[in-house]
Amino acid sequence: MARGAVGLHLRKDSSIYQFRASVPEDLMSIYGTDRIRESLHTSNRQEAILKANRRRTELLEEFEAKRKALNPQTLEVITPELAQVLADGARRRVLQGDRSRRQGNDPIFNALSQAALSRLPFMPNPDGSITLPERDPLDGLSLWETIGLEVLNGRQFQEAGEDLARMNLRSVLPLLQADALAMGFTVTRETGGLKEALYAYLSAYRMGWQEATQRDAGEPIETDNPLPLTFAPKDSTGALAASKSHTNTTLMEVYGRWLKIKTRTKSTEQAYKLAVEWCEEHLGKPLYVQRMTREQGDSFRAWLQEPDRAISKKTARDRLTAIKSLLVYAYRELGLIDKQPWEGLDIKTPRTPTRRSWKDEELQTLFGQPLFQAYDTPKGSKSGSDSAYWIPLLGLYTGARIGELAQLRTTDITDEDGTPVLRITDEDGKRLKTDASRRSIPIHPELIRLGLLEYAEAIRKAGHASLWPILTLPPERPGLNISNWFGQYRRDSVSVRSSHLDSQ
Repeated sequence: MARGAVGLHLRKDSSIYQFRASVPEDLMSIYGTDRIRESLHTSNRQEAILKANRRRTELLEEFEAKRKALNPQTLEVITPELAQVLADGARRRVLQGDRSRRQGNDPIFNALSQAALSRLPFMPNPDGSITLPERDPLDGLSLWETIGLEVLNGRQFQEAGEDLARMNLRSVLPLLQADALAMGFTVTRETGGLKEALYAYLSAYRMGWQEATQRDAGEPIETDNPLPLTFAPKDSTGALAASKSHTNTTLMEVYGRWLKIKTRTKSTEQAYKLAVEWCEEHLGKPLYVQRMTREQGDSFRAWLQEPDRAISKKTARDRLTAIKSLLVYAYRELGLIDKQPWEGLDIKTPRTPTRRSWKDEELQTLFGQPLFQAYDTPKGSKSGSDSAYWIPLLGLYTGARIGELAQLRTTDITDEDGTPVLRITDEDGKRLKTDASRRSIPIHPELIRLGLLEYAEAIRKAGHASLWPILTLPPERPGLNISNWFGQYRRDSVSVRSSHLDSQ
């Protein structure tokens, strides 16, 4: 056994070095063995050491990815940040495959190329066989292989463009699901934000094939395009040296750049800033992203869960996730680091208990109150007077969130193709929980019978933009006032659910 690399062996019956590695016990069922043996195809000891070390690193990453795939976390919502990560992966998937084919590492493409080459009119040998011409590996692809690659890339680019024009998002759903699974997430059709994520994925997928066709034309397209250095002076030897600003970027500086790429809610910005401050408090300042290690991530994870923090598991997980998102941004978008060092680190949180549904008799009691039977609306800006009557009814017949209903404007009660609808949008500064929340909901006939359309028209003619002119909307949580009022109304005036629960 040669020294210098773990798992390096020299075969006794030859001068070729071999790499060996043990398969972790929890992954043996996947690999079907407890040990991996591979030839390194070299008799040079130094070259074998380099290959063995590189292969060991690849296997460790492969083991981690397969563990995630074995125990995936069901994803409830694909955030815009995660959608961008998946889209980047779609482009990288295409370009890496194209580069592999150009380097002769795609066995399927090679087999097809050889089959096509064998049909060309070469002079047969005396025994009738055909000897294919040998090529210097430095020559690259043959003319026929190049033509085949151009046909493949052109066709894939065309099909991806057709899918994008038709909004055929289902075409890339299996690819997105596979990429998400490799990251440890299970994505289903019910996952929030799926449509937007698939559109971004398909767009990036098409871009990858477009760039592959540009390679066919001789363009030097790189698979990964890190940001260029803003300043690169020469050192005393005349070599270009990276600037200090590029090699020493603090986590707080990454947060500052993250703030500028997209408008987010104040609460989200503050939560991320607090996470950075806590991370600096525990790991020390300045905290450079280029020097952050996985061990630090594990230490921060443990620190967040210490009893002295006095925070919930969910809050601890949110803080850890915020730092991981910034590291992903530093890796994927800014190119400041070679990988996200905290990938896979997580804090398990208890499942939120499902809320019990209202029972028919409870709803009858609630909507049998004078407020709903005689339009006996309360006074005050917190209840919004008219909104106290309409918002519970709209919630009952549409299933919309109270925050969405509190922000309704008179223009959101409209007509689409002859059908009265309620529009839930983020127009005019309104806030939605997710991008997938934008929708139009047909207005139930009972709401029309009760006079919703007439009410909306009257408010519109009075010159009000808001459907609830009296209701005050806190900027960060628009539905807070009406939600608090309704909760108090239910407890003090109705006691529908509390009396039922007390009897359990």
